[in-house]
Amino acid sequence: MIIINGKKPAVNASKVQIRNKIRELLGISIKEKGNYPKDDPRSSSGSPVEPKLWDTIELSIAKNDFLVNFGQKILNTIEKESGINNASIVDGKLKLSGNNVPITKIKSYLEKTLHEKKVSITHGMKQHLELNCNGRLWKDFSKRHHVGTSFKDARLHKKNNGNNSQIRDSSYRRQRHRAGSDLHGFKPNSTSRDVSFDPAWRRGDDRRGNCNRGQSEGRRFHENTNKKNIDDLEQGNRRERYNAKNKEYEDETNQEEEDNNDADDDNDKTSQLSDSDIRLSSHSSTDYFNTDNIRDRAEQRVEITLCSDSEVSLSNAIVELQSYSFCRESWTLTEEEVRFILKQQQHGKPMKNYMPIKVQSKEITFYLLHSAKNPFIHMFIHYTRGMWNVRVSGFKSDVRNAVFKIKNYLNDVVQTEVQIPISNTMAFFLKKKASSDIDRLQNIHNIKIIRFSLSKHVHNTDGYDKDNCCLKLIGPVVRINLAQTEVQNYLGNLSEQEKDFPCDSWDISNSISQNIVKVLTKIRDSDDYEAVGFVKFYDLPIERSQTTPKVTITLVALNEEIADDVIQQCKDFVEGYIAWKPSLAEYRILNNALLVEKQPSIHQFQQEWDTKIHLENKTNTIIIPARSKIIADEIQETLQNLAAGKLNRIARISVTIPIPLNIRRIVYQAIQPLLDGVKTKLVYINSKDRNGLTLHGRSEVINSVQDKINTIINDIKQKIVINRLTILSIESELIRADSYRVLKRIEKETNTSIRIVSRDAKVSKLDVNDQLSSIITCVGNSRGQTILIKKGDITKIKDVDAIVNAANGPLYHAGGVDKAISDAAGPALDQECKELIAKNRNLPISTGTAVKTTAGSLPYKAVIHAIGPQYTDGNQQERPLLFSSVLSSLRLAEQEGYNSVALPAISAATYGFPLQDCTNIMIRAIKQFFADFPQSNLRKIILLDIDDAACSSFAREVVHDHTNADANNDDDITNCNLPLLTARWCWLDDNGEKNYDDNHMRQIEDVLQQYLQTSVPSTLKLDCDSLKIGNIIRYSIHFLPNLSQVLTINPSALDNRLVCGYQKNERTHFQRDIIRYPLPVQPQTTSVAYKPKPLDTYHLNVQSIEDDWNITGITNEEVVQAEKAIKKAIESATVSEPFSINLSEDIDGHKTAINNIAIQQSIKVDFRQDSTGNLSLKLNGLQQNVLQAKLQISLYVQDILRMEVDKDNELNIPNEWGEQEEQCKLVELPKNHPDFIRIENRMKETISNVKIDKIERVQNLRLWNYYAFRRRTLRQELSDKPDLQIELELFHGTRATLPSEIYNGEYGFDMSYCTSGLWGLGTYFAMNASYSCQSYSYGLADGKRQVFLAQVLTGDVFDYKNKNDPTLRRAPKKNESISGGTRYSSVSGETGGSKVYIVFENRVAYPTFLITFTQ
Repeated sequence: MIIINGKKPAVNASKVQIRNKIRELLGISIKEKGNYPKDDPRSSSGSPVEPKLWDTIELSIAKNDFLVNFGQKILNTIEKESGINNASIVDGKLKLSGNNVPITKIKSYLEKTLHEKKVSITHGMKQHLELNCNGRLWKDFSKRHHVGTSFKDARLHKKNNGNNSQIRDSSYRRQRHRAGSDLHGFKPNSTSRDVSFDPAWRRGDDRRGNCNRGQSEGRRFHENTNKKNIDDLEQGNRRERYNAKNKEYEDETNQEEEDNNDADDDNDKTSQLSDSDIRLSSHSSTDYFNTDNIRDRAEQRVEITLCSDSEVSLSNAIVELQSYSFCRESWTLTEEEVRFILKQQQHGKPMKNYMPIKVQSKEITFYLLHSAKNPFIHMFIHYTRGMWNVRVSGFKSDVRNAVFKIKNYLNDVVQTEVQIPISNTMAFFLKKKASSDIDRLQNIHNIKIIRFSLSKHVHNTDGYDKDNCCLKLIGPVVRINLAQTEVQNYLGNLSEQEKDFPCDSWDISNSISQNIVKVLTKIRDSDDYEAVGFVKFYDLPIERSQTTPKVTITLVALNEEIADDVIQQCKDFVEGYIAWKPSLAEYRILNNALLVEKQPSIHQFQQEWDTKIHLENKTNTIIIPARSKIIADEIQETLQNLAAGKLNRIARISVTIPIPLNIRRIVYQAIQPLLDGVKTKLVYINSKDRNGLTLHGRSEVINSVQDKINTIINDIKQKIVINRLTILSIESELIRADSYRVLKRIEKETNTSIRIVSRDAKVSKLDVNDQLSSIITCVGNSRGQTILIKKGDITKIKDVDAIVNAANGPLYHAGGVDKAISDAAGPALDQECKELIAKNRNLPISTGTAVKTTAGSLPYKAVIHAIGPQYTDGNQQERPLLFSSVLSSLRLAEQEGYNSVALPAISAATYGFPLQDCTNIMIRAIKQFFADFPQSNLRKIILLDIDDAACSSFAREVVHDHTNADANNDDDITNCNLPLLTARWCWLDDNGEKNYDDNHMRQIEDVLQQYLQTSVPSTLKLDCDSLKIGNIIRYSIHFLPNLSQVLTINPSALDNRLVCGYQKNERTHFQRDIIRYPLPVQPQTTSVAYKPKPLDTYHLNVQSIEDDWNITGITNEEVVQAEKAIKKAIESATVSEPFSINLSEDIDGHKTAINNIAIQQSIKVDFRQDSTGNLSLKLNGLQQNVLQAKLQISLYVQDILRMEVDKDNELNIPNEWGEQEEQCKLVELPKNHPDFIRIENRMKETISNVKIDKIERVQNLRLWNYYAFRRRTLRQELSDKPDLQIELELFHGTRATLPSEIYNGEYGFDMSYCTSGLWGLGTYFAMNASYSCQSYSYGLADGKRQVFLAQVLTGDVFDYKNKNDPTLRRAPKKNESISGGTRYSSVSGETGGSKVYIVFENRVAYPTFLITFTQ
């Protein structure tokens, strides 16, 4: 008996060949020995027969290939021919047996039936097709067109020590590939930093149909000690790697391997899933290969012969081959991306302080390969000059798809941060008055915004601003840039001012300041004042000596009108402060009346005037700190009358008239003439009191005007008309822009009051719009079935019928979202879960299914528990099980008639499912559900999570086109096949027995049966849910030593409860009994094969986030007029602009990307393709958004068009650094170094007596990486100004800050060390050395000084020249009608005899040199 194992086609082919070989051997033995097989007629005694004849027909390789793989029908036809007993293919020949074999006739038949055509492709393309993924591309091509193939020998020449060796390309290589032969071996003794390996070593075996060559190719290290002896080493490696029985084949394979690597730009053939090697080098690849020779070999033409029995198939095959085009894309990883990847690969463990390049290479490669999930690409990871470069090659669609996935995934999950400097007053305003606006910005852009105190960096002796603060924006790169612009625009629209009020003395300044503090405190605490302010005290003698006596306030308000009102109140207090010095007689009378006789008492007097009047006996002065000069003058007059004996004082009162918020503006406009009149009667008016209008003055005046005002208010209340206008949130932003400038104009023109509903209802914007503002992405199909991505708490989601719980099989609610839902639902949910388990024979709910319970205290119709898989290694059907659990949940919701459900990321957190895989499968499952149920009740499915990375991954995945099954590069996830449980397994917990999940039960049962058969101890290790705190614990399973003996004596023991062993915690070594319960045999049911329907195409939907505004007026005409004015303002800001981009390939992919940009900017885009093939657009939306979209699209186009392989030299560390693995080091320059001489001469231009002690070059890899990327981005942004010098070499002194905190810090020139100077809060650099060296240099203990000479990205500079603006926190905006509101890169000015440049962000300057000098 011969047993053949393998895939069905290979087994069938082998059977035919073996059978034919046996027949051939039998025929030979007859001739030699006279023995005949039983079925041969000649074996019959006495029956003369004609001997059997054998003959062969020579076949071309292509015909042979076709007949072996697709020619069974032809062979059957030949065998049916008269006189032919058998036809088989042996050694490239058609072997025929029979009587009088009609060879001529068969040859003629084959010539008519089999057609051959020739076509040529490049050698590199041929390699890609033939070698990639065990030849899967070529196999699929041949199978798709039913063609056989052969290659004409290609003469390829490689320079080798001056000699040319010719290597012949053979078809045997392809045949060996088809047989699954391993073309590469493993050489373990590797010491070089050049590493080649297949990611299978990380997985241990093939996973998910990724076509790996096998475990033997797990890792392969090439030793290349130097360029000189590389060829000798290559020859030595070949002898070890390959069996030299066939020398010709060996040489071919070696050349194939080299060409395979070389053809794609220095070993570009490095797919993670493609079985091509991955070479990771810390050296330049040109050290090893002649690049021109490499490309020459790759571009040489190879002639292919195609054979088929159909000329149509041949033509189609040729057309497809000729349509193939090879594509290469490359990019450089940022420092943040590298750090993120390495952190992820530590699986929660702390990052190591030092990790060798080789180790980093492996970790980065595996992560990127896993992210690409494409078996048809080659990837080359190259570390050189301080940068990690990634190069991907393959067919254009494969490359674009893989690069798109990798880049976008990294953009989504890699967090970056941006610091925006703000004053302490601004920080307090954002916290106290604008928290809802900050929350809104956070939710719109899906980022975090936190206030960062910089007090730890403040040095009281170096002149740094003590009021420094920063807003730290943290989020994915793809979102952070737009968010930064929006936040800066929001801050710019606020009114931030600093105001000085001169005083006669510092004592008066201090006294007035104390009173103004009280005013500003009331304003800060008032809900009606959208402003905060602080008083700046000049306590230090040095501060007072540098200026004149004054009161200084810093103020931030929502708009200039509110700021001016607060400043006016402060000004009134300053003007209302009177130090009155009466005559000595008057002072004594007043002192006796107020303090001795108390007729009236000073307390009564202060209360009546609402001011703290006090008498200073030393100077005989009466201090009157009144709220205004009018009141102060009246108080002084009253005191004078009191001193003169005039006791009949005029009674004064204070009243507050309540006015509803929504009509206050109308009322104030109506009563303004009355208020102007009473001001002349010494009445104090406060229109900003939170309770209404406050009047303080003479009682008869107040009573008279109060009655009149109340009459007007009542009349307005009777007449008011309120209309509610609903507009899009983006349109609301237009109204809010420029401190409500549009809104104020319309209110004045129409005599109306326009307020957003949320403000009048005392509800923050975030609370009102929580459902809408948290939406990240929304897609829908043509039937209106929608998928929404949100960030939030699933227990607080509104407007859904049911929520889905990421549950475990035993339905224990231990941690994560499972516990959150259980806690929110209350005990009813937990009790029903226990009942479900009891009904299920105390077995856990099967993985991949779903069950329903009550929602308990939650406001939903039900909670659906999806039993997701725990991720082990990808080989335990985890993917189809996750797909099934999601699909089962949705089917259950459909059965119940629900219209909407919400799901979290199932299995992604506690159960360790790779996030990108998880979101991909969940999205595909949802789209599959909608395809299977086109008329479903379920119309809306929400995917939400509290984790930013999960939300971003969902948002990125949902917009992908999943209609092409091949593009998913995945095995079949729509079907999973789990065997029935034959036993229930549990462990003995402190509170009783706890079930394993069904997958672990099967594993333990399988190991038990193996143990009983072999007595080999169990080595099973399980990663189990602790079922207590929602974490995973690793256990090893151990069976009792005498278990086999016990069961031999008493086999029936397995029919009852049996303690079989114990599980041991791998960390604590704590042991618990494991118990087995037999299960009755269940009848095997035959399930109907699930046939998924084709998926729909989905399009992005713009979510109409809306705001309600109340328009209040006295007449209906005024209200209608205001509403029309608002709509007209929105319409006038809406534009339709044409835009053309130079992209003519992969149009559909570009349309998707551009449409995503349009969605983010809340505009619409119409696509056209002009006569030149370029893509033309028409952008429709608000002008500001259209301009922003044009900028984003331009940057996208530049990123597509530039060939980063050729331009990435600008990212590399400078050549003079050499090779460096240390993160940071200082290199002292010799005094004859050109840079030393250049810098010395430059310093002496402005400091003639300077003596340079040493100059050290700062070589910080991390800081350079950030700086280089920022420089490239700035060049892209300013590409319309090619002649602009965006980078300058400038001086910077750190004064009291250690230089090491700069050159070895996280941000380099950190904004948290900024000073507030003539041009605001930024980092200052000087053109002249004298400016930095003489005033700001850092002093060493030995008397020497230090300054930096830095590379600074000044970009597009706004020059203030001799003017200054201390309030600057960011560079000013450019012309909005041209630039779309973008800002200048930096500002400059002139001071201290030097040109000074100021930047307002981190990582735009690099500390190139540290100069130590003396003067």
